[in-house]
Amino acid sequence: MLSSGRTGGHRLRRRLASSLVSLSLLSALLLGLGFLAVERYIEHATLSDLLEREMRYFVRAGTAPEPSELQGETLRYYRPARGGAPPPAVVWALPPGLHADIVYEDRPHYVLVRRLGPGDSAYLSYSDRALSSREQLLWLTLLAGMGFTALLGWWLSGRLAQQTLAPLDGLVADLRGLDPEQRGARLPAAPHDSELAVIAEALNGHMARVDELVERERAFAASASHELRTPLAVILGAAEILDASQPAPPVARILRSARSALQDLDALLWLSRTDVVPVAEALPLHERLPALCAAQLDISAVDWQLQPCTVVAPAGAVTVIVSNLLRNSLRAVTQAGRQQPGAVRVRLDSVGLVVDDDGPGIPPEELPQVFAPRSRGRDGGTGMGLYIAATLAQRLRWRLSLENRPEGGARARLSF
Repeated sequence: MLSSGRTGGHRLRRRLASSLVSLSLLSALLLGLGFLAVERYIEHATLSDLLEREMRYFVRAGTAPEPSELQGETLRYYRPARGGAPPPAVVWALPPGLHADIVYEDRPHYVLVRRLGPGDSAYLSYSDRALSSREQLLWLTLLAGMGFTALLGWWLSGRLAQQTLAPLDGLVADLRGLDPEQRGARLPAAPHDSELAVIAEALNGHMARVDELVERERAFAASASHELRTPLAVILGAAEILDASQPAPPVARILRSARSALQDLDALLWLSRTDVVPVAEALPLHERLPALCAAQLDISAVDWQLQPCTVVAPAGAVTVIVSNLLRNSLRAVTQAGRQQPGAVRVRLDSVGLVVDDDGPGIPPEELPQVFAPRSRGRDGGTGMGLYIAATLAQRLRWRLSLENRPEGGARARLSF
């Protein structure tokens, strides 16, 4: 199955919902500010007209309140030239015209100043306390409305985002439903959504090209396996005859190399053919592992610490995995420049297998790429051994890891 995280779609849905909510809040804010601006304009125009009419009335009446008279709390008229009460200093200094938000007596006022003649000015003020209270109420209503809009918008945006992304979610579900092991699998067409249809068509075209490439690689692997197996079998047969008649270390090395090449060839063929499943068997590793590896390697320098452990797996695959790990460790402890070879220890229990060596370890910058194809690493090999071992372990649903030991050297851990 395609391994794809489900959080990606949720993040897209959250981003879309957040964008819709932000747009709703911005619209509500702009609408509220526009409403407040209109309300402010209407208030200013209304009070201007009111104060103009009241000013004309007081001027025609020709009267002014005496300083000792109690003036109104909201509307106050000052005309000192006619014996009226003098206005506050802040009002006295104002030029002719209408002025808003003039604060005195701890309250904001609208003040209309009219120049009637030399030394004769009339002042009419209107307390803005009631209007300020109403404006504060409007601001609170606006904030409450924005909060309600945010909650409602979040709920509606989630529903809208879910509906909008439903076709895309369906395409993602179809993608997750594809089996990478099955050739010829394609995404269904999306006739009702032209954009998704283009995406599905592009993905189908890409998968078709991948299928062609995989088929060519499989054909090449099968052909190469057939062509290489015959000469390797001839070499192995001749080496076995020589070993039977005249045993010698060079002949033993030829035998081990030929057997190793045949097993690596089988492993590569298995890796290239996902439809081929080798026969698995119950392997008592604590009994058979040294013998399986001895067919490919000189294991005389390996310290075996084996506890009872039985796994169900193809013997060839287990041999290739463990032999590659041992080969890397043996090369590391016998590198040029060492005064004496280091030790290689194999520990086996029911949980897994651990291979420790006393070699120079792996440079930290190379650790993330040790399982990549053609990563030569520390042992000077072809760079395919660890890649083959890791891929085979993955096919067997095992986990292979490689790390540096705190006391020096490297540690390979194969978890069953």
